[in-house]
Amino acid sequence: MVLELLLPGLIGFVFVMIAAYAGSLRALEVYFDPEQDSIFLSDDYEPPGEQ
Repeated sequence: MVLELLLPGLIGFVFVMIAAYAGSLRALEVYFDPEQDSIFLSDDYEPPGEQ
């Protein structure tokens, strides 16, 4: 009975941890690559319409 409750929770937890790990790897890849641009990391972002 405990295994019936623990196993789905463990599978969900592992899935979320893998997704968080992949997301943080992607964020670091964008952060350290000078060729890729991110709206969150650019210093000279101007709001649309003010050109």
